[in-house]
Amino acid sequence: MARPVKEWIGDTDDQRAPPRVRLRVFDRESGKCHICRQPIIGKKWALDHVTALINGGENRESNLKPVHIACHAEKTAADVAEKAKVAARRKAHLRIVDAPAMQGQQFPKTRKAARRQQVATQKLPIPPRKRPMFAKEATNDA
Repeated sequence: MARPVKEWIGDTDDQRAPPRVRLRVFDRESGKCHICRQPIIGKKWALDHVTALINGGENRESNLKPVHIACHAEKTAADVAEKAKVAARRKAHLRIVDAPAMQGQQFPKTRKAARRQQVATQKLPIPPRKRPMFAKEATNDA
């Protein structure tokens, strides 16, 4: 009879699971990705929090499952989108609104700025270059 092993619980949300816990989780799931159910053997894999930490999950062994790196990226994006949706719904429920953009009359333009804008809108023709800008152009013209 196997000796019962106490469940690993991380001290912080940032704490990584030690190798012995990674191995236990991998064996518990029979070496299959918990998202696509394909075998992981010979491929890079990570531990995923089934209930994401940002969505209220805990950093403990029972909330961890092995996943392929690509599957993990997709699930993480979905978790972040879910968090944003929940946050937006909560913000609307609490009637929290963004600060409105400042409105009002613009400062009057100076004569110099008005003249600069007038000249720019006239679309003056660009004068031809009198001398070559680069050495290469000088040798091609000769």
